[in-house]
Amino acid sequence: MLLRRLGYALLGLVALSAVGLAALYAITTHDLLKTYSFPDASVPAATDSIGLERGQHLVEVIGKCAVCHGDDYGGKVLLNDFAMGHLVSANLTGGRGGIGDYTDGDYERAIRHGVGRDGRALVFMPAEAYNLLSDTDLAAMIGYLRTLPPVDREAAPSRVGPMARALYIAAGFPLLPVKLIDHAAVRRVPVPGPTVEYGHYLATVGACRSCHGSDLAGTGEPGAPDLTRSRLAAWTEADFFRALRRGQRPDGSAIDPEKMPWLRSGKMTDDEIRAVWAYIRSLPGRPAA
Repeated sequence: MLLRRLGYALLGLVALSAVGLAALYAITTHDLLKTYSFPDASVPAATDSIGLERGQHLVEVIGKCAVCHGDDYGGKVLLNDFAMGHLVSANLTGGRGGIGDYTDGDYERAIRHGVGRDGRALVFMPAEAYNLLSDTDLAAMIGYLRTLPPVDREAAPSRVGPMARALYIAAGFPLLPVKLIDHAAVRRVPVPGPTVEYGHYLATVGACRSCHGSDLAGTGEPGAPDLTRSRLAAWTEADFFRALRRGQRPDGSAIDPEKMPWLRSGKMTDDEIRAVWAYIRSLPGRPAA
């Protein structure tokens, strides 16, 4: 009798797990297949030499697009794990498997709104950062992306695993950035210069918050430390320059370029680094425990 009851209990747990898993997949699949509609924005791609040079700087140094899309921008496998999923970044070039046939409007929706050409949400695309790009900077980026040498690389579509789906439902995991964006936000872009306001802009469109948290106070992950005064109180501007340009902390220890892309961030201009530093120093940081 006891064994029979234990058997029934086990079957009940299995059934509940199956129902829960089915519900999890039903909810997340609905969100993954949902389509969004955003009108074309009047942001024509830059074609002039100054705009294209600015676009290269934004793509390579500020946006650091190659970190996810590969040094040739032909896309790469970012994650291959059963629990989290199989994540492949897009081929940004005009080669086979790429997005060379994107219109300016398609680019704008992907970069600012996190939506693909089919209207579906792009998985893990940090559009919540790029949403605030000014029209001029966005036009420059699109123009430069159109000049990339074609790379022929086709890949199977990304697959979202059960753990990523569960974290998305239970913990707000940023699986679909389209849902994190205020799509009607007014963009107020400050004049470039070594100011707190411009530092805020660069820290946002530079996707710093995507790794270090919305308040730059860290996420608890080893590769996403607190950047505010809570942790960097003893740092000087010179220390910050050294960290970005040489990958070296004040104590002389090395910063892993795979965890912090300082090899790219270090190519920011002096004024850009000063602006980000000024912004970081303006943040309150975490309250004392």
